Order: sequence, then structure tokens, then C-alpha cells
Amino acid sequence: MFNKGRKKTAVIIGLGEFGLHLALNLSKCGCDCIVADKDSNKIESIKNYVMKAVIIDVLQKDSIPHIVPTDTDFVVVSLGDVEASIMAALNLKDLKISPVYVKAISEEHERILKMMGVENIIFPEKDMGRRFATKLMSNNLLDFLPLSEDYSVAELAPLQSMENKTLKEIDFRKKHNLSIIAVKELVPNNIVISPGPDMRIKISDILVVLGKKEDIDSYNSMKT
Repeated sequence: MFNKGRKKTAVIIGLGEFGLHLALNLSKCGCDCIVADKDSNKIESIKNYVMKAVIIDVLQKDSIPHIVPTDTDFVVVSLGDVEASIMAALNLKDLKISPVYVKAISEEHERILKMMGVENIIFPEKDMGRRFATKLMSNNLLDFLPLSEDYSVAELAPLQSMENKTLKEIDFRKKHNLSIIAVKELVPNNIVISPGPDMRIKISDILVVLGKKEDIDSYNSMKT
């Protein structure tokens, strides 16, 4: 959660569906959120839910310093127009503002952003499609969050053979090459962070693991 220690400050440029919901959720998490859009109606609809809402044309490079404080933790460009998105990203890059996350709306847009040297590209529809497809096709995978090209955090269902055994008895790390970083108990509703070796697994538990995608896939292929 962002409310631990210093509050984070974020700037969201563009209030389409993604930008709007991102800003609202960041604010709910305790982030000081600044939003910018040239549509006054969009600004009016969100101004009471964020720290600051500004009507501005971010294609004008001189306008960007007015909405991006020096202590900003990150900027997200979420514009629905490809040309506007590219120009906003370019202006932010010229002003040496980072980190900047840019939403891509097509494969071509994503390719151009990569050519520009944009490191953090968001592709919500593509990422969600991949995530949902993986979930539908997996036996034991409940949810997953990619961390890099090789590593992910995943929520896994225990195998039947694990029921009522301790983590020490299961020897999960050795057998599956995955680290259990938390266990979500559904009965009773609870979460155990960094569970100890004596924790006994129930078939209703959810195992939150960290490891290579190939090892997660291997676990998923096993029958429960």
C-alpha cells in the first residue's frame, strides 16, 4: 500500500477508461494523484477524487512542468490518440522526466514507443488477454502477475497430495523449484506471509509463489 511511509505522487495524463480507473484506484490506495486532460468534462468528473485535476494540452512541452512536480514518483501517459501519446512521451523524455509508463493502443503504437526508447509500455488489453487465457488453460493456476520475462508471482491451488501436510513435509521448493511467499487461507479467511515450515496446508488454501514461468507452467500441468 502507498500509505506506508512517504506518500507517492503520480501524474496521469489522459482520462480515458484506463486512465480514469487508474487514477481513482491510486487515490484509494493513498497516492497523491494529479490528472491532466484537455476535456473539461472529464476533469470535472474526477476533480473531487484526486489531489489535483488540470485542464491542459500536454502536447505543449511548456505545459508539462506545470503538472509534473519535481518529487513525482511516476508518470502514466494514457492517451487514446496515437500521435498525442507519442508526442507526450517524447516531451516527457526530452524533459528527462522518469519513470514514465505509456499505454499502447495497438501493435504499431507499441513498436513505435520501443523505437523511441520507452522502457515501460503498458498494453492493458493484450496483458489482460494473456493473463486470462493462461488462467483458463491452467489446471492449478488461480492468478498470476508477471514480474519480468522469466519470473512471475502466481496463486496456485494445492495438489491433493499436499492436503493436511506441513510445508516441511511437502518440500515445495525442492520438488517444484518455486518459493512459497504467502498462503491465503479461505477457512478461516486469513493470509500468512512467509509461512513457517510447520504450517499445515488445507486443500482450500491458496499458495502464493515466486518463481520462473517455466516452473509455474510445469506445476500447472500436474493433475490435482
